[in-house]
Amino acid sequence: MRILIADDDQTYQTLLGDLMEQWGYEVECCGDGESAWNVLQMASAPRLVLLDWMMPKMDGFDLCRKIRAWDKLAETYIILMTGSYKKDEIIRVLVAGADDYLIKPFEPVDLQIRLRNAQRILDLRDELAATKRVPVSAK
Repeated sequence: MRILIADDDQTYQTLLGDLMEQWGYEVECCGDGESAWNVLQMASAPRLVLLDWMMPKMDGFDLCRKIRAWDKLAETYIILMTGSYKKDEIIRVLVAGADDYLIKPFEPVDLQIRLRNAQRILDLRDELAATKRVPVSAK
């Protein structure tokens, strides 16, 4: 599975990328929200996105809302990363359309669990879409 990491902190890009590649994921990194949006507009856009809350050009919150507003990206699974423990900010992230969140700094196992859950949800969405495409008489 391909994953897009959008984070302006090069250290986090490297840390996240190295971990996810070790776990068998294909990773693409961007340093700002605008670059991430450009990647997501491609035909082969990743279906799983990790967005940092605070980024230049377009923050993760605005990018999340932009992703949710475009039907083509409706099935994109979004994990928004934040350094905030404030409940109202985490709720704001989820209301904006994030599927999950991760508080920085994080433990690798927390990331691994979220990626596993995201993969399971995306697989279930694929299965559901496949059953909708099969004619009833063919079942």
